[in-house]
Amino acid sequence: MKEHLKEKLVGAWKLVSWKYVDANNEDVDFFGENPEGILTYDASGYMSAHLMNPSRTTNFNSNSLTAGTSEEVENAFFNYLAYWGRYYEKTPGEIVHQVEGSLFPNWMGQDQIRYGKLEGEYLMLSTPPIPALGDEVVFNLTWKKA
Repeated sequence: MKEHLKEKLVGAWKLVSWKYVDANNEDVDFFGENPEGILTYDASGYMSAHLMNPSRTTNFNSNSLTAGTSEEVENAFFNYLAYWGRYYEKTPGEIVHQVEGSLFPNWMGQDQIRYGKLEGEYLMLSTPPIPALGDEVVFNLTWKKA
């Protein structure tokens, strides 16, 4: 029987890995070997997730928030993911993120399902198959309690 997680999720989690399995059945690090990120769940039912490729080091030439070149904006967008909203546990281990705001606009107003389990200080979350990389991919993310 799966374990209820909602009360155990509350707090901050640091990203350890973000992987998927490719067509050759090999693990691939989506944002590199040492991705950075934080996932927070609060007791009132809100969550926020920020994930970044650590190679995202190219600064814009301008310090203006609205003056990036197409290349700068593309690099920033494809190497960062952020979203927030409410969350609830639909069934034991099935966490639903009700997206209210997202860097990826298609997620706004949608439910993002995550299947979770806890192992000590680690939280493992996986997605159902979602469109990415020209196909549908199951992502597996490992978080460590901050």
